[in-house]
Amino acid sequence: MKKLISITVAFVLVFLTCVPAFSADKNISENCENIPVVIVRGMDFGGLYVDYGTENEQPAINTDAWMIVKGVLKAIGSGIITMSFDSVIDGVADLACNIFGNFTMDENGDSLYNVSTPKYPESADKYENLKIGTDFEYGMVRACIETFGEGHTYYVNYDWRLDPFVVADDINAAVESAIKNTGHDKVNIVCCSMGGLMTVAYLTEYGYEKVNRCLFMSSTFCGAQVASDLLTGKVDITAKNLYNMLGNSVKDNKILSFVVDKIYDLGLFGFITKITDFILDNYKDDVYQNAIIPVFGRIPSLWGLVQPEDYETAVKYIFGGRTEKNAAFLNRTDKIQNMMNGRTDLINEMIDSGVEIAVVAHYDTPVVPVYENAHFNGDGTLETYQMSGYATVAPYGETLGDDYIAKTSEYLSPDRVVDLSTALFPEYTYIIKGAPHVAGSYGTDYSDFFIWLLIYDGEFYAGASEKYPQFMVSDSSQTLSEF
Repeated sequence: MKKLISITVAFVLVFLTCVPAFSADKNISENCENIPVVIVRGMDFGGLYVDYGTENEQPAINTDAWMIVKGVLKAIGSGIITMSFDSVIDGVADLACNIFGNFTMDENGDSLYNVSTPKYPESADKYENLKIGTDFEYGMVRACIETFGEGHTYYVNYDWRLDPFVVADDINAAVESAIKNTGHDKVNIVCCSMGGLMTVAYLTEYGYEKVNRCLFMSSTFCGAQVASDLLTGKVDITAKNLYNMLGNSVKDNKILSFVVDKIYDLGLFGFITKITDFILDNYKDDVYQNAIIPVFGRIPSLWGLVQPEDYETAVKYIFGGRTEKNAAFLNRTDKIQNMMNGRTDLINEMIDSGVEIAVVAHYDTPVVPVYENAHFNGDGTLETYQMSGYATVAPYGETLGDDYIAKTSEYLSPDRVVDLSTALFPEYTYIIKGAPHVAGSYGTDYSDFFIWLLIYDGEFYAGASEKYPQFMVSDSSQTLSEF
């Protein structure tokens, strides 16, 4: 009996000791209005390393200047010796493989080499390099650290080549850490560029019950046309697209702009494209077989960017009659494509369940002029069409026309370039003219807008604030204004 009483008393004392601790955990969320933020970064092409964290660590991209020079000289020398342009192309393909070879994935779509990237498992304020960031996602992270305080910002850095469902596990780990360490039961997710694809995988795999708000910033939540074109062999370089890219890069210099215009008027861009057309007509298949397919053909994430209507064509073009041999990889890409096909219904379910979303897309900057649809309007990296969730967008440098009638007039941009009527989520989509890919540099107007998207507690739709209308303009310093 004494033993029973002693055990009971001990149990009560332990319970009473724990009560304040339980109460303290509960009060973290009750007294804190700052919902933790999980930022999922975009593709960092130069952020991958071989043997990361060891004495043998080196960038995955081989940028050794002497190696590149030797490769170029070897290609040219082989062409001269053999009197054949074929040798030059073979040499260039070999050089490309030497530069990007570490990106190669195995037949299952897993990294062939020991390639990885820095990870940040703790809250972002624990890392000095994240606390002083200025541009792109780093500027966003810094702004969040300063706005929401210690322990409330988490940064998901990842190997962009991986299967999105693998990266989804990293996002889930960040979400769980944020919830555990802050006492909140939900997080706000910010996904940038390639992070859009990865976040769709997270939402598909883990659900949205722990998500309060999701911001798709210049994101690939609807894929990317550049991936569709390149994986279906639609490589093309036109004089107009070359002119658009070069002209945009010198637009702030009147003299250089004049020179570029004159070069275009004289037809010199057309002369360049005659050369590129000759190369593509005669050597495109060889370059794909010897360089592009071996290095990039089995990167799972790129297949998630392919548009659904292009998927079967891409499989046929990249793998031809070798689909059985590549069955394991294609099973993986089928799953990723099914995920993207279910994305719209999933996000609509989120909205119906009370999750708030915002889509932010940019336009008025030409994309890289190496693929068939490079006339698409964009932000220099991605196309506005996909970024916006399939809005109707005029080609770069053009408008939809004075006689164009939008289904909903309020969704037509003042300059008649973008019509959100056809977008998946028009009432939640912001369109910003002139902003760069993944804007949000620290201390800018755009950064203030980004933070506002996270803290605004009113009815959450595009244009809810007079300060931030649905259609805005950004200058080169990311100062935002109305049209």
